[in-house]
Amino acid sequence: MTEQMANFSTTLRKETKDLLERYCKARGIRMNHFVDVAIFEKIEDEMDSEIIGNREFEKTVEWKKNG
Repeated sequence: MTEQMANFSTTLRKETKDLLERYCKARGIRMNHFVDVAIFEKIEDEMDSEIIGNREFEKTVEWKKNG
């Protein structure tokens, strides 16, 4: 099964683009793959942080050991 892909255009500082190109070339990875993974992981990390932050205010229950 093939994942659906979508085009996405953005503008970067030249310094950032040059750094991205060097980084990807040195590691043998495609820039589009790197950017896709980086965006996904950033969003996922922030969502995880929000969940953890919300859980901090939940009422806790003490567990009792049986026996």
